[in-house]
Amino acid sequence: MEKIGIFGGTFNPPHVGHLNIARTFAAEYGLDRVLIIPTYVPPHKASPGLAPAAARVEMCRRTFTDPVFEVSTIEIDRKGKSYTYDTLRQLKGMYRCAKFYFLCGDDMLMSLHRWFRPEGILKYCTVVASVRSDKLDLSDLEAYAKEFFPAKYRCGRIKFMPIKPLELSSTEIRTKIKNGESVEGLVTKDTFDFITSEGLYL
Repeated sequence: MEKIGIFGGTFNPPHVGHLNIARTFAAEYGLDRVLIIPTYVPPHKASPGLAPAAARVEMCRRTFTDPVFEVSTIEIDRKGKSYTYDTLRQLKGMYRCAKFYFLCGDDMLMSLHRWFRPEGILKYCTVVASVRSDKLDLSDLEAYAKEFFPAKYRCGRIKFMPIKPLELSSTEIRTKIKNGESVEGLVTKDTFDFITSEGLYL
């Protein structure tokens, strides 16, 4: 059975922190492929200064170049708001025999019970929370999972992936670019070349 990871986000722009997390995700769970899924309109947050969808797809292709990665336009092609449940249901139809692992941040896990159809999400995939913030630790996440999804947690549908974070954010990178500061080492060279050629985030 193919093991497929799902890593979604606005990727505005994708940076080396995203790449580090995705590589760790693939290695930790022995994934056959990781689908990198840029969102069209993120349902959970406002995104000022959002680069066009086509530009974010191209930046993802220039960032996630390892053979295990595959950039998917499934949410962008759908248009409008995309909810994780809808994406997973569509992917299940495309990869009928695959086992799915959905990567999310530790802060996002803590609101899973408020997502659209969370029980459906846990039916379609194993949710993997990357433990990377100073505000939450593994015991917090385990307590949350046991309280809100006890049966799914017991059967291994919620897992945790400790990772040392790179102190880096897309917002910080956009600000540096706007201010004419160097972002060398924060994004891949090919991604930086594209940002420069397209005049993004100025």
